[in-house]
Amino acid sequence: MTDHAINIRGPAKYKKYIKKAVLAALEYEKTDYECEINVEVTDDRKIQKLNKQYRQKDCPTDVLSFSMNEINPENGKTQLGDIVISVETARKQSEEFETGLEGELMFLAAHAALHLLGYDHEISEEDDFVMREKQKEIAKIYE
Repeated sequence: MTDHAINIRGPAKYKKYIKKAVLAALEYEKTDYECEINVEVTDDRKIQKLNKQYRQKDCPTDVLSFSMNEINPENGKTQLGDIVISVETARKQSEEFETGLEGELMFLAAHAALHLLGYDHEISEEDDFVMREKQKEIAKIYE
């Protein structure tokens, strides 16, 4: 088994769910090199600021991912990037989709991990379909 580093900042009660989902995405994609992903669980205010700064969209969103793909000189792992999740938006979506907050956080974490691995649903309808199918398969791993 590959030793991945999933570093999560935010409320402790969400960490195990997010880590489980990110690791499931890495497992599903057969990521056979050691990698590192940083995750921050935040609120709508902070994610809106980041969304405006990096995507020129002045509104909150559920999740952002920032790809890096650099080697961390301290541990030799490939830094895939950073994930930021708004727990406020995740909570609203969990009520809308009836997934439960933990389920929605896991869905968003897996979604963002796929982005860090190179998938992008905003390119085409086909890529959107592929990413959605992968997320369904990943959910089978972490459920």
